[in-house]
Amino acid sequence: MQWLRIIHLIHGVFFIFMLLSGLCLYIVATRTWFNQIGFPLVQFHLLTACFYCGLVLYSLYRIGRYLLKKPPVKKFNFILNLLFFLMWMASGLLMYFQAYLLAEVRNVAVVIHDWTTFLFLPWVLTHTIGHLFNVSLPWPAWWKRRAALPPIIEENMLERRDFLKLFSLAFLFLLIGSWFKWLTPILNVTEAENKRRGYFRIYNVTNDFPRYEDREWSLTIDGLINKKESIGYTDLLHLPSTTIIDDFHCVTGWSVRNVEMKGVLLKDLFDAYGLEAKGKFVTAYSGDEVYFDSFLTTQLIDEEALLVYEMDGEFLKPAQGYPCRLYHPDMYGYKSVKWVDRLEFSGERKKGYWQQSGGYDLNGYL
Repeated sequence: MQWLRIIHLIHGVFFIFMLLSGLCLYIVATRTWFNQIGFPLVQFHLLTACFYCGLVLYSLYRIGRYLLKKPPVKKFNFILNLLFFLMWMASGLLMYFQAYLLAEVRNVAVVIHDWTTFLFLPWVLTHTIGHLFNVSLPWPAWWKRRAALPPIIEENMLERRDFLKLFSLAFLFLLIGSWFKWLTPILNVTEAENKRRGYFRIYNVTNDFPRYEDREWSLTIDGLINKKESIGYTDLLHLPSTTIIDDFHCVTGWSVRNVEMKGVLLKDLFDAYGLEAKGKFVTAYSGDEVYFDSFLTTQLIDEEALLVYEMDGEFLKPAQGYPCRLYHPDMYGYKSVKWVDRLEFSGERKKGYWQQSGGYDLNGYL
C-alpha cells in the first residue's frame, strides 16, 4: 500500500536522525564538536524524538491492523520496534523530567536509554542492509510467508536444535550491541587515568581544553571589588581547606553519588585575603577561553561554593578541570566551571554560555 511505504520511509528518516544525534550526544568528541560550531544538538535530538513519537503513535493502529494478516516475520519486526520505542519513550521522558525524580530513577533511565540504543543497532543494520541490497536472510518458509506451520511449531514442540538456533541468534545480536556499547567509552576517553570513568560523562565546549603544566595557573579576582588579587596554585593549597561528600548532578539526567571533593570555600578565601565584593554579581571564566557562567555574589560567598582541587582523594585530572573548578553544592553541573581562572564582579549580570546557547536556567538550582 502506498501510504504504508510513505510511513515507512518517513519513519526511517526520523529514526536515523534521532539515532545519529543521540550517538553524537553520547560520544564526547562529536558532542564537543557540535558545541564548538554552536549547533543545538540537544534541542535537535529532542525535537526529532517528538516528531518520531508522534509519527509512531499516529500510525500504530493502522499498521497493527495491516500486519494481522501478514507472516510472522512482519509481526515480529513490528513488535520488536514497538518494544524498543516504548523503552526509548519512557526512559526519555524520565530523563527530560529528571528534576522531579530521585537520582536512582534518573540514573536507571539514562542506562536504559543508552542500552536500548546500542542493543537495537544490530537489528537496524540488518534491516537496512536487507532493504538497500535486497539481501534475504535464510528464514524458514513459514516465517517469511503465510505458509502452513510445521507440526513441531504448530504443536509447540520445538527440537533442541531450534532452541539452539534461536538462542545463538539472540546471543549474537546481544554481543554485537554490547560491543558497540563498550566500544564508545574508548572514544570518550579524554584522560586514560580519569577516575570514575564510566560514571562521569565529560562535557566540554572545546576539544582542545587547557592542560596546565607545572601548576602554571592563577585565579584572578577583579572587577567591582576592594582590590584586585591574583592567587597561584600553591597559594590556594595553603589556604584552609574544606572537604565535602556530595552528589554531582547533571542537567541531562545522570548523577554520581557520594563524590568526595576538597577545596577552598570562597568565603574563606575572601577572609584570608581581605577581599570585599562591591558588585552584586560575579562571572566565573574558564581557562578554555570559551566557557563562563554567572552568579549572584551571595550565591558564591554565602552558600558555601568551593574552589575544588581534589576529587575522591586525588588531584583533579585535566579533563575534570585541573587545577581548579568552581562547585556549588546546590546547583547542576553546568554551573561548575572547569579550569576556572577568573572571577569578575560587576553591577550587571551576564548570561552564561549555556544560558545563551541552550536556554538553561540562570541560577541552576537542583
